[in-house]
Amino acid sequence: MTQHEDPRAHPDIALPLTRLLAIRLWARQGLRARVHQARQGRIGRMPGLSFRELRAYQAGDEVRHIDWRVTARLGRPYTRLYGEEQEQAHWLLLDLSPPMYFGSGPQLKARLGCELAAALLWQGEKQANTLICHGMAPKIAPQRGSLVPLLQTLCQQYEAGLARSPLPSSLAQTLAHLRLPQGARLTIIGDHNPCDEALAQQLQLLGRRHDIHYWQIRDPLEASLPTQGRLAVQSGKHSGWLDAGLPAFRQRYRQAADQQAEHCQQQLLPLVQRLYRLDNGQSLQHQWQEGGCRLL
Repeated sequence: MTQHEDPRAHPDIALPLTRLLAIRLWARQGLRARVHQARQGRIGRMPGLSFRELRAYQAGDEVRHIDWRVTARLGRPYTRLYGEEQEQAHWLLLDLSPPMYFGSGPQLKARLGCELAAALLWQGEKQANTLICHGMAPKIAPQRGSLVPLLQTLCQQYEAGLARSPLPSSLAQTLAHLRLPQGARLTIIGDHNPCDEALAQQLQLLGRRHDIHYWQIRDPLEASLPTQGRLAVQSGKHSGWLDAGLPAFRQRYRQAADQQAEHCQQQLLPLVQRLYRLDNGQSLQHQWQEGGCRLL
C-alpha cells in the first residue's frame, strides 16, 4: 500500500455493496440444504429453522429431536418438528465498536460481521427485518421488501467505524433502548469476549420475551499464538512483547484462551437460545456451506 493510498480501498478492508449482494447466491442455498437435512433427520436446530409442532414420536424421527421433558411428563416419547422460519419479525443487532475492527489475518472481524448480517438478512428475505448497527451512534433501520437499503446501511456504518472512534454508549445501553415487538427474534453479532454485568442483565430481561441468537466472532490470535515471531502488545500504559518462539509460553497462552472461551460459553448459554462461534480466520462462505458455523 502506498503512502497516499486510502486504506478503505484495500481489498482486505473494503466492503463494497456488490460483495453483500453476491452473498444471496449461496445464503439461500444453504438454508434450503439445511431444511432438507433437518427433514431427513441429519442435523438438529439450525439458523433459519423454527419450531413447527410437537407430536408423538414416529418411526424414522430423529432421536435428537425428542422433547425429553414432555416425554417424561406424558409417559411416551414426543418429538419436536422444525420448518423454515416465515413471517417472524427479525431484529439484527451488529456490534461495530472499535474492538471489532481487528484481524490478524486477511479480514477484520467487523467485515466478517457485516457479511454474516447480510447472509442472515438474505436468509430471512421475506421477513420484516430491522437492522441495528451499534457504532458511533446506534443506527436503527427497519425494512420490509428489498434488502438493498439495509445492505447499503451496513456498508456505510462499517466504513464509518473504520475511524475507531470511542462510542457514546455501551452495547448494554443500546439493548436497553430497543423496543422489540411481541414475538420478534433478536440476533446479536459481536466480539468474542465475556459480557459484563450490565449486558448480562439486558440479555436476561430480553430473553424472557424473545428468542435471542448470539453470534460471536473469534480471531485466530484470540485462540492461539503463531509458532514463531514476537508480537507487540499494550495494556493501558504498559507495553511489551508476546514471544511465540517459546513453546511453554504458547501453551500457557492457549490454555488461557481456552479458559476464556469456556467462561464466555458458560456465561452466555443460560441467557440466549442459540450461541454460535465464527472463525475470523476463514471466509464466511466456507463456514456457512461446510458447517463451520459452530453451534455451542
